[in-house]
Amino acid sequence: MKVAIRGGGVAGSLLGHLLKNSNHEVTIFDIKKSYIKPCGDIVPNVYRPPMSWDVQYEIKRFAFLVDGELIYDVGYRRPKWLVIDKWSWINGMRESIQHKVTLNPPDSREFDLVVDSRGPYPMDRKVVYTTRAIIKTENFDDTAVFEFSSKYTGFYWIFPNKEGEYNVGAGFLEYKNSRELLMDYMNSKMGKFKLIDIRGAPISVERPKEKGNRIGEARGLVFPLSGEGIRPSAISAEETFQAIIKNKEISSYLDDRIKTMESRIKIQSILLNAYMRAKPSMRKVMMKTLMRNDVLIDAYLEDKLDLQGISESLRLMKSGGF
Repeated sequence: MKVAIRGGGVAGSLLGHLLKNSNHEVTIFDIKKSYIKPCGDIVPNVYRPPMSWDVQYEIKRFAFLVDGELIYDVGYRRPKWLVIDKWSWINGMRESIQHKVTLNPPDSREFDLVVDSRGPYPMDRKVVYTTRAIIKTENFDDTAVFEFSSKYTGFYWIFPNKEGEYNVGAGFLEYKNSRELLMDYMNSKMGKFKLIDIRGAPISVERPKEKGNRIGEARGLVFPLSGEGIRPSAISAEETFQAIIKNKEISSYLDDRIKTMESRIKIQSILLNAYMRAKPSMRKVMMKTLMRNDVLIDAYLEDKLDLQGISESLRLMKSGGF
């Protein structure tokens, strides 16, 4: 089968890799030869992709702040999050796949199937403009920090990237110049540091109306409360590969196979919209209610904020599995 994939991010590159290894003819259409989109590079430690990635750091400790006030911190016996080398992982998969560096879409008459994996770049849904910086510091700590602001909808993050190095970022719906906010935040919070890299990107916080043959973030598979999109994009690529080899219609197959994940994304969207409509004082109450509950924090860190996911966290806590 001849397959064209529009966009070579997480979902597009993994799908292309799986298809190429199954002797399909694959071409990725992308505006760049190499993948460079920045993010937190974090995945919950509950998923392994079929093409393995390198783990740079394991995170066991977390701290949650609102307007500079520490509300809650927690540590786990086992790594809760993994910091991965996302760029090397994706570009490693893309190396053996034919590319066309272009802004133009593929001619559907030349392919048996065209899959849309352009991330948020159709720009047909609400996005948050984020900026991420990689910094070196002598004041390194192994805790992943979320700091929420009652003024804006979004958060700052400080994630260990590797020993002596942080991934620091910011994204707020009401304030598009996240680079300005991030620089002010780092200068006030991080002490002396060396800036290694800084760049920005939009992240979806709303699902598109049309799903069609879309996968990954192009289908809206990003958890809007955490911004985590690597794992859902990879899972959608795996399921799309199964749909293709089973000769199933992609969108309806995904509707069935990832319905729990899409339901959780929908619930997070509802919570995000409620937070946006709330006054700053109520926003603080909402965040403190979430952050002071062990079970809700665990569900948040694994993006399973629904009744089933909360029940899973509760059972894990009772069994001592934390």
